Amino acid sequence: MKRFLFFISCGRCGTTRIAEILKEKLPPDQYTVVHQMKYSRLANVIGNLMLCLGSSEKIKKLLYYKIIAAYQNNYHFISADPLTAMVIPKSLTDNPGNYIIHIQREPGAFAESMYSFSRKRLKSFIAHNFIPFWQLGILPLENIMNKNIKDKYKYTSAVKNSFFENKYGNQKNYIRIDMNNLFSERVLQTIIEKIFDEKIKILEKDLKKKSNEST
Repeated sequence: MKRFLFFISCGRCGTTRIAEILKEKLPPDQYTVVHQMKYSRLANVIGNLMLCLGSSEKIKKLLYYKIIAAYQNNYHFISADPLTAMVIPKSLTDNPGNYIIHIQREPGAFAESMYSFSRKRLKSFIAHNFIPFWQLGILPLENIMNKNIKDKYKYTSAVKNSFFENKYGNQKNYIRIDMNNLFSERVLQTIIEKIFDEKIKILEKDLKKKSNEST
């Protein structure tokens, strides 16, 4: 049976590295593993808008299936894309054969990481400062002008994590996990073995390596 696995988060939770590990460890002819998909930035803005103004399952379904259409080449589909986490339709999340792994990070660490990332990458700087609804509760240019901006990022983390917990918390296919625990030696490996019955070996050095770090 084809399964979907969604790693959802509010961002800066190690999902890039998760995708890199799973792409390396899983059979490429059986698994599609994605991190940042085409149109995922648009999905991020629409998802934040819907959280504020009201959700439309029809829009979610149309948008999400459009986004993943170019990537569903193999039997199983694993998404570690935080930008699309808010628009995954119920037709996928309510299926008991699919799984939702909700990664949480300590709010202060999230805020520090998000702020730092917004200053290191040009595209991120532009998105955080000039695109409305790029981050929930943060206005254009507030990243530059608000001396308490890290508190606003903590707010973003709290709201999105509460949204995920309230939406999926009662579902048997929902697993909430701390980011630090996920990068412990066997946790990610155990998740894959449980969901897909796929035996893989993830070493501690795989988990400690930084994203996109050359060997």
